[in-house]
Amino acid sequence: MDDKHSRTSRSRNSSLAREDQSQGQLELGYITLLVLVLFAVLSAYGLEMYVKAHSENKIARLEAGSRQAFYAAEGGIEWVKMKLQEDPDYTGETVQIGKGTVNVSVLAHEKGYTVTSFAQYGFAKCRLKVELAKVQDQWVITKYQEIY
Repeated sequence: MDDKHSRTSRSRNSSLAREDQSQGQLELGYITLLVLVLFAVLSAYGLEMYVKAHSENKIARLEAGSRQAFYAAEGGIEWVKMKLQEDPDYTGETVQIGKGTVNVSVLAHEKGYTVTSFAQYGFAKCRLKVELAKVQDQWVITKYQEIY
């Protein structure tokens, strides 16, 4: 009888052990799935942060290039003022400034000069057009226009 009772007991124990093992595997499967979902969410969040940072950096570079082109065009106008002090017949030229290029052209008329300054710095471009008049030995801008 002990033998029959011990066999039944062993059979019950092995059956319980199998149920525990299958339930443990099921829990392990849920944990693995949860870790994979968490990893996917965190990866997507990291990718979003990278894309935002890259876009912000690109916008900042374009803005910096645009400002450099604007200031280079302004510098071209100041260059023309200096050149006109030396030579009233000055008509313009192209000047390299760092990584940028400034092209100035000067047209004389009865009231003064029309100056167009075109600057390019990388992909950024800026064109300024001004009217200059001489007042008490100083060049004064009478009209200022930024052309797009």
